[in-house]
Amino acid sequence: MLPIYLAMLDGEEDKNKFELLYVTYRKLMFYVANRILNDERFAEDAVHQTFLKILENFDKVGEISCHKTKSYIVTMVRNTAINLYNQRKRHTTIPLEDVEYCITTEPISVAEDLDHLARAVLKLPVIYKDVLTLKYVQEFSNEEIAKMLDIYETTVRKRLERAKRRLEEILEREESADVN
Repeated sequence: MLPIYLAMLDGEEDKNKFELLYVTYRKLMFYVANRILNDERFAEDAVHQTFLKILENFDKVGEISCHKTKSYIVTMVRNTAINLYNQRKRHTTIPLEDVEYCITTEPISVAEDLDHLARAVLKLPVIYKDVLTLKYVQEFSNEEIAKMLDIYETTVRKRLERAKRRLEEILEREESADVN
């Protein structure tokens, strides 16, 4: 499939960069998709669809071997796999317990407040973590996030709103627990 993807790019530099991305992450992407779909054929479809989405936004991909790129790619393939799963089962939602959070996060040790906030974010459901990551870490617009996750822009705004509300609730609970 790599030659097909490369044919979609202009410039030797982009082709080399995409080839490195492909070689670096294709096995991880397949693993993440297969864990969700439990079917190798559908997992391959999810990986293929994800690579096509990445090609559409390839100008936004920075350094290949960094945490930000890995996070972006895992988020993309996970959401594509979830969408395929939902299509297969003809359900509008999938229980979050069935989907493992497959991305490893590096500890944030810049300041105690950031560590506290990071732990609170990890307690959020995956759909909220994803939009927060894409919005505030990857710095995508709501429109771009909607396109990547194959949802409406209004859904992105609502998930961001709900994620912030839940974060406030988690932080308030932890703060009141620390006081007692």
